[in-house]
Amino acid sequence: MPMERGKYYEELKRIGLQRLQDSMSRTLGLAALVTYPDGRPLTKTSNLCSFCALLDANPEGSMKCTASRVVSARAAVDAGRAVLDTCHAGLVHLAVPFRVAGETIAVLVSGSVALRPLREEAVAGLAGEAGIDRQELLAAARTVPIWPEERLWMAAEMMQQVTETVGQLLYTRQELQRKVGELSLLFEFSERISGSLQMGAIARQGLQTVLDLTGSTSGSVIILGEAELGARGAEVAATLEPCSELRIIPPEEIIAAVGRQGIAAHFESRLASEKKRPAIAIPLKVGGKVTGVLTLAGKPGGQRFTEEEAVFLTPLGTILGLALENARLCSPLREYYLSTVHALAAALEVKDVYTRGHSIRVAKWARSCARMLGLGAEEEEEVYLAGLLHDVGKIGIRENILLKPTPLTPEDRKEIQSHPEIGARILEPARFPAAVIAAVRHHHEDYGGGGYPAGLQGEEIPLLARIIRVADAYDAMTSARPYRKALTPQEAREELKRCIGRQFDRRVVEAFLRIPEQEMQEALPPPRGGGIP
Repeated sequence: MPMERGKYYEELKRIGLQRLQDSMSRTLGLAALVTYPDGRPLTKTSNLCSFCALLDANPEGSMKCTASRVVSARAAVDAGRAVLDTCHAGLVHLAVPFRVAGETIAVLVSGSVALRPLREEAVAGLAGEAGIDRQELLAAARTVPIWPEERLWMAAEMMQQVTETVGQLLYTRQELQRKVGELSLLFEFSERISGSLQMGAIARQGLQTVLDLTGSTSGSVIILGEAELGARGAEVAATLEPCSELRIIPPEEIIAAVGRQGIAAHFESRLASEKKRPAIAIPLKVGGKVTGVLTLAGKPGGQRFTEEEAVFLTPLGTILGLALENARLCSPLREYYLSTVHALAAALEVKDVYTRGHSIRVAKWARSCARMLGLGAEEEEEVYLAGLLHDVGKIGIRENILLKPTPLTPEDRKEIQSHPEIGARILEPARFPAAVIAAVRHHHEDYGGGGYPAGLQGEEIPLLARIIRVADAYDAMTSARPYRKALTPQEAREELKRCIGRQFDRRVVEAFLRIPEQEMQEALPPPRGGGIP
């Protein structure tokens, strides 16, 4: 994408444009100045002759010199090549455009020479108009070098070589910056979507990132089914749009064309209001095979997607396609892995009717809380696992203590308080994620200090452990025990708020209390006879 003009001017200054101009001016024996395309000066004038210096030092003369320079610069911009012009004083202006990628970004204006000796009557008139001493200006006029037109064009050719070299340098730097920028974006994109093994989460994250990059408002990710079904077997993995009217799902013929040809396709997305929006469909590829389609629409101002954007978006489609395929292949393993963890959690609770379903409720509420905090898909998955396994260390606690119907003695409590550390040691050899192990180890730490096993406080406690702490406490308060009744949900909420700062992190409690009521209810056990959730 073209570099902004302001960036070009910064680059020109960085490479020493003024020094280059001064050196060239001395070598050619010409005055020189680089201007913006509209004629405004970009550099200071080099090697100004005494005649021009006298005129330029006078307000009236300077104004006319400026007007002549503007005319010459604009003439070079319009022509797209070097032009010879004559200024108001009869001297020659040689104007050569600086062009980068076909665009004129500046003009090199040279002068302080004439094609023929200046007439005394004309010089005297200039002196009178500007209020300059007539004899002084006439003397300066006699020193103005006389150049034949052929010599001027030779100088123009040298100036052209200089401007082309500088322009090529700017273009090369621009391309290098663009490539570095694209590689950085590709790396960042890959990092963003690689944090989950859930296809829906990957598709949504990838789509949101591409919308942000392109400024588009709507898009979708389509996963293609079996080859023989064609577009009819496609499945929508994600859609993002500001309203339902702007939902962008490509028609079957576009999906089929992208799947068949394996290249981006431009089309018009029809809205419910019968208006059309330029859209683009990008293939998602794995091993050269098209496995899906990424579609975007709604660029600012209704602009079309350029071919340059299509080229840039194509590798993003490949990265997204690979991430989705990886998630698809891992899906059976993930489901087996999660079912094993669920079975382990259920086995831990089966001997205690009072805590049955506790781990799954904590896991679900913790995951919802993580979402309310704005955490990513990977952290949601980790806190869910930690919630399922947070009490796994109770395997090492004697059953007569776990099921004791009366309040615990100090010795009993000390043994119970060892379960987070036992749980972490159980999980470590199984190579669970470090964040999961840390959450299990520290889920009984108090935000104000004084918890166990390490006595951490505040931000020292891992965030996932702080989330489990709140979810675990809420479920404990709303569950009946042999020695006490369950609190109502409202009473438990008030207790969470009362203990902010002492036991719980304020940010986590506030996020937990924002969980929609329906989600809170979905984690509760089914009616009697429904079995373990």
